Amino acid sequence: MTDPKITRRQIIKGAAAVGALGALGLPSAAFADEENGNNEGARIRWDLVDLPFPDVFPGGDDTASAADASTLTLTGSGTFTPGHPGQVTGGGAWHTTNGDVPGSGTYRVTELVSWHRAPGSLPPFLRDHIGDPADARPGLAVLRIRYSDGLEGGLVVSCNLAGTPASVDEGINATRGFVNFFRPAEPTFGKHANRTVFHVVPKGAED
Repeated sequence: MTDPKITRRQIIKGAAAVGALGALGLPSAAFADEENGNNEGARIRWDLVDLPFPDVFPGGDDTASAADASTLTLTGSGTFTPGHPGQVTGGGAWHTTNGDVPGSGTYRVTELVSWHRAPGSLPPFLRDHIGDPADARPGLAVLRIRYSDGLEGGLVVSCNLAGTPASVDEGINATRGFVNFFRPAEPTFGKHANRTVFHVVPKGAED
């Protein structure tokens, strides 16, 4: 989730797409990147957020577009454990304007491909209604997903917080079948904020 302290132009523009879905062609493996070394025991929650500034809620939606400007919009949240590809939960709803892989429905996460934490933290003036603000994290997660109509794909969740390098995207990239929705929509505010956030799940609160 991009730091709202930056200029309005920067907030609306967000970061450029990085094409991170190329990672889905690699062998299935996950790499932990938490602050205490390679902490594979820390479960991570991800959310596509609703941001009626300055409040951060779960339940928002994000959009990404393909080469023909058709779009894929997702809601979603879930968890994963770095270093354990199969320990994933979550999913959400989807709909697309793409005529080659049309439809709408739900999707579920089936595997973690990779997780990398980025520098940064949640700005103190934001009110975090998802978890402890101290547990919020920026970073990049690559997930495998299955759509309700049987198509498979990938989902890249990317979060940029205060102090995160500008090269880190804010929003999502996703694939659906053979179509790559590689361009995240511009971050904004409200239900359709095109923003994301990660939280470390406190020990004892995993269930």
